[in-house]
Amino acid sequence: MGVYIAVSGFILFDVLTGLLKALYHGGINSTKLRLGLYHKAGEVLAIVGSALLEYALSYIQIGIDLPVIDVVSVYICVTELVSILENLAEVNPALARLFKPYLAKLNEIEPKDSEDKKDE
Repeated sequence: MGVYIAVSGFILFDVLTGLLKALYHGGINSTKLRLGLYHKAGEVLAIVGSALLEYALSYIQIGIDLPVIDVVSVYICVTELVSILENLAEVNPALARLFKPYLAKLNEIEPKDSEDKKDE
């Protein structure tokens, strides 16, 4: 149960910091908001799907224990944390000085196919 609360907290905090960033820059763009909500819905479905897979594996008994929920949850939490830091860095110059070097390093290793993430 705790994993669901943690992931939900990260998702909610990212939405709140995203709204703060949008208001700071002059308003909410409905296209970016809709795209972001689709991304959040996908994350929730990934958690639900991983829970279903773990549940099914407990009955199928293939002989290996896969912590699918844990892996998916960690990935989502780390992704949300990076997004939260990016949002806060755009709103607060002091935080930007602190976070930008690390965020720049992360952006260097970011895959090329994540262009739609930059629109959030």
